[in-house]
Amino acid sequence: MTEAEPPSGATSPTGAQSSGGVGTPARGERDPGAGGAVDQTSAAPRWAVTPPVLFGAGAAVLLAALGLVTTHAEFALLALPLFVAVALGADARPRRGAAVTVRTFLRPDADSSGVAYRIGFDLPEGAESVAVLLEAADDTTHRFAVDRDTAARLIGTIPVAHSGPQEIVRMHYSVLGARGTAVSSPEPGPVSSRVVPPPRLRMENLPLPLRVVGITGAHGSATPGDGGEFRDVALFTPGDRLRRIDWKATARRATLEGELYVRRTFSTADAIVMLVIDDRDDVGADITRWSGARGTVATATSLDLAREAAFSLAAAYLAAGDRVGLRDLAGTARAVEPGGGTRHLERLQKTIATAAPTGEPVRSVRTPLVPASSLVVVLSTFLDEQAATMAITWASTGHRVLAVDVLPAADISRTTREERTAHQLLMLERTYRLDSMAASGVELVRWGEQPGVPVPAVQLRMLSRPRRMR
Repeated sequence: MTEAEPPSGATSPTGAQSSGGVGTPARGERDPGAGGAVDQTSAAPRWAVTPPVLFGAGAAVLLAALGLVTTHAEFALLALPLFVAVALGADARPRRGAAVTVRTFLRPDADSSGVAYRIGFDLPEGAESVAVLLEAADDTTHRFAVDRDTAARLIGTIPVAHSGPQEIVRMHYSVLGARGTAVSSPEPGPVSSRVVPPPRLRMENLPLPLRVVGITGAHGSATPGDGGEFRDVALFTPGDRLRRIDWKATARRATLEGELYVRRTFSTADAIVMLVIDDRDDVGADITRWSGARGTVATATSLDLAREAAFSLAAAYLAAGDRVGLRDLAGTARAVEPGGGTRHLERLQKTIATAAPTGEPVRSVRTPLVPASSLVVVLSTFLDEQAATMAITWASTGHRVLAVDVLPAADISRTTREERTAHQLLMLERTYRLDSMAASGVELVRWGEQPGVPVPAVQLRMLSRPRRMR
């Protein structure tokens, strides 16, 4: 076995000095397994004698037989060291039934660009090294061999191109006995899958509903109350606070003794934002794979963009003091009621990260319910009429609706003439659908990098201009 490089983008394997089990992390290093889930396998591999040992034993027997036939003692003397080496090697071989335990710890990076891993081999006595075949999430295969101490703690990072649930790493391994006298049969290690959280983009200016109806918040409303913009000056009535008395207005307007005037303001309120994710399908830029071809997609897909947009918007609105809820169109009961706070953001992040197609696209019979006077954000590719119909329905009932287009820019470099024609017809239908939504009052935001289209933060800033209160 020859030693090869560790996975691409990963740090070089380092080993903690440990006679067995998973080594403890060195000081100053980040342990990806701390507080995370553990994937573990334990198996007793079958051991076989390596070819050099077999050849040595055969040569020893041949020399001994030759010495016996020819009655020359020197042949027996030459065979003796080979017999001794074979005996010592057989004695040092791991005992039959000895188990090899493999533990894998995974932790996604904060920016969702990769997953940090720690792999630990618990080898039996007599094992000297281990050869590993590792298949990573980026569709690459790596082969490397490490000694016993290094195998106790292998650390690195596996790059990932997508968010959501996915298989991160799977492996096979083979253990080499002491002095290379025995080798184990290839055994499968743990298959580790994780839910990679979506990345978060920074948003500063956000559009609001047509009317804010919350009890308190950071937005001005049309309801009389405390904390908002100036409304008018009126006579003092029972229930008005003394600190609201405007002594200058009283001096100018008072005509009777004891007459007082107070300044009245509008109250502040929070907005209700409902995110509606269309997770019935997941398509990428390569239109030749839209029919369901399997394999790794190197670029962001529509659901990657939808998860990124949903989480970025949820974090931005919650940071502004608004309430955010979640609905999905796959009919999988994945719903989060409107709420606020840090814990609610964590709940939304977990729910958004797990959004994934559950099989054949389903058609929802009923439009999801959303609270009154809320801002509805529909995140979809709009490749069929269902999401568009729901957006138009919500707009017609008085909601402000944003349609976030998460369809990646098409790549037609490897398409046939028939596929290009089918794509053009599908895009014509989609364009008509988007135009119908715009005519019904639905505002469109295109998410992702597309030629000639401003970044999402700029589009949202343009839509956040003040609107007339109802």
